[in-house]
Amino acid sequence: MRLRRLSLWDTRHNDGEYFDILQAVNQAHAEWINAQNYFNSVSEPELVDYAIYNMEAARKKYIYMLKQAKLKGVEGVQSLQYFND
Repeated sequence: MRLRRLSLWDTRHNDGEYFDILQAVNQAHAEWINAQNYFNSVSEPELVDYAIYNMEAARKKYIYMLKQAKLKGVEGVQSLQYFND
């Protein structure tokens, strides 16, 4: 399988499947970062529990999207990977 290195700013592929995958990975990464920021900003015990749940869900979604991109042969997202699950 030939891997294709793409970036979110590569306009030649902006309407194709690869761009859609990269957008989904980028969105999942942003959701994960937002969940981490929320966790860092709460102090109420009930909100801390929610923040932990939300952060773990966002992390798992991000990892899933990275795996999907890899299965589709998109190589450009590998540099974003933080966890190796």
